Amino acid sequence: MNRIEIKNFNTELNKKAVLQRIGCGSKSSIYDTVSLYFDEIEYDFETLVMPYAAVCIENMRAYCLLTLGSSVSDYTRSLFDRGEGMRGLLADAMADEYLFALDAELSEHIKLLCAKNGWGVKERLSAPEDFPLSEQKIIAEKTGIDDVGVTEAFMLEPVKSMGYILEFTDDKNIFNAQHDCSKCSNFNCPRRSTISEGKFEILSGYEYKPFLSDGDSAVCIDIGTTTVVFELITDKGTLKTYKTINPQRRFGLDVLSRIEASNRGRGDELASLIRYTLVNGYNEVTNGFGDTKKIVIAGNTVMVHLLMNRSCKGLGEYPFKSNCLGTVKTTFDKLCDSNTAPVETIVFGGISPFVGGDIVSGLYMCDFDKSDKVNIFLDIGTNGEMAIGNAESIMVTSTAAGPAFEGGRISCGIGSVDGAICGVNLKSGTLKTIGNKPPAGLCGTGIAELLAELLDIGIVDNTGLLSDDYFISGYKLSEDIVFTQEDIRQVQMAKSAVRVGIETLARIYGVPLNNVDTFYLAGGFAYGLSVEKACKIGLLPQEVLGKTKILGNSSLGGCSKYCSQSDGDGRIEHIKSISSEFSLGETDGFEEEYIKNMNFS
Repeated sequence: MNRIEIKNFNTELNKKAVLQRIGCGSKSSIYDTVSLYFDEIEYDFETLVMPYAAVCIENMRAYCLLTLGSSVSDYTRSLFDRGEGMRGLLADAMADEYLFALDAELSEHIKLLCAKNGWGVKERLSAPEDFPLSEQKIIAEKTGIDDVGVTEAFMLEPVKSMGYILEFTDDKNIFNAQHDCSKCSNFNCPRRSTISEGKFEILSGYEYKPFLSDGDSAVCIDIGTTTVVFELITDKGTLKTYKTINPQRRFGLDVLSRIEASNRGRGDELASLIRYTLVNGYNEVTNGFGDTKKIVIAGNTVMVHLLMNRSCKGLGEYPFKSNCLGTVKTTFDKLCDSNTAPVETIVFGGISPFVGGDIVSGLYMCDFDKSDKVNIFLDIGTNGEMAIGNAESIMVTSTAAGPAFEGGRISCGIGSVDGAICGVNLKSGTLKTIGNKPPAGLCGTGIAELLAELLDIGIVDNTGLLSDDYFISGYKLSEDIVFTQEDIRQVQMAKSAVRVGIETLARIYGVPLNNVDTFYLAGGFAYGLSVEKACKIGLLPQEVLGKTKILGNSSLGGCSKYCSQSDGDGRIEHIKSISSEFSLGETDGFEEEYIKNMNFS
């Protein structure tokens, strides 16, 4: 084993890149202020940063670990503690940008190493795209940097650290040591170099489009784990939409990572990140229009906890408890600790720790509280939330479907970007891609459609097994896009979790699925979904055929509806008062049903 340490770097901060990282371009309304803040803290940052890298070479692999040290993170935290949120955001962005630059500089050292040994770099492997987060512990152990460890959630600590593995090859003409953006799920990253012209498609459309009274205006905001969407609505309808990535993703892609970060004392930073995003988004969507009369916000339970800077301890351990079930009425300047206008602001509370205000908003949009017929509401994502009921009673639950239907954990899976395959017809040999661009990978709807097609022509059997011709190599859609046996297993687990949730929900409520009047399908995945093919793979039961309504972003739809109706407060509270939750995993026979629904028959 050979170990290399690098302590002397020539990295310099790029001010423009740092400001771009927090979405503050030269045309931003707060550019001058943020630029001044940068100048004020740049010296402090550069005196505290302690760049260090170690590379452990073993069996034609390099285990690489880079860190900026703990002082930078402590400095960032101190700024937040003093209430200097903007400076804290800047310091955090400086550290991210510095770490990327450090990585580029380490790449030059790797080139020298390869030249000396006659090697090339075949591939760069990173968590969680190429291996589980738990393997970061192996990288930390092999590189052995003092004061760099791994948390119980397998995140590197100090936060401003980076670990990855390089696989060497005897072909010295290959050098793939750089981060591969095509595999990364952060599609809005300012440093993205692959699919750089692609857009991350954030669907904000919804079926219900209410209009306000003459002269009224409002901003509706949906805070998602991945994205934040803003809409300016007036008496003339939706005038403008603004969409951005949730910057809290730097603390982890899923809600569990952010709960863990909040419980480790990072709640102030998480709150400042989303509040800055709300202020920036509000300014963007109202630019040229002026202040509005009302702001309505919905989001899942964890996102609302982080926005309100409330303890997430109850969300991270059994028995799970939420501190954000009540609707919050405040003003925008107080909510965001900012100098924005004191616009009346409403934040929808949730039903339970796992069913948040975004689902309440969706149920309100679909008039669950006014219907005398039983309906089912489904929001299929990494955490699939669902509800059944009518004006008398509503029952809700959630299921951990995993990220397969968002392109996660699929070998050639990607998000909804230009070039993502979203439709498949193997009989005609046609592929439909977002933006009509060359195929770049499979997004959720493409995954569902491809699997349905493979089942239809017999290449996959009802147990999920690929036929002998494709079992080892996988099914090739193109030279670079392959659907493997492991991919099918990931889909089976995801679809089984959703299907068992639907069937258990109806069983406990006491209504056969064929007696359900309407199945409402919400969210970006459902927006482009072929219901017939979803039934073919067993994601949805056959009873939904002819009874479905595709909603798009029902969280925004409910917010918009609330703005145009005077009885919104009473109806929202009524929905929550008649709703009850049950834990899907604790129901009798859940495991047996989950295993049974793994099959496609």
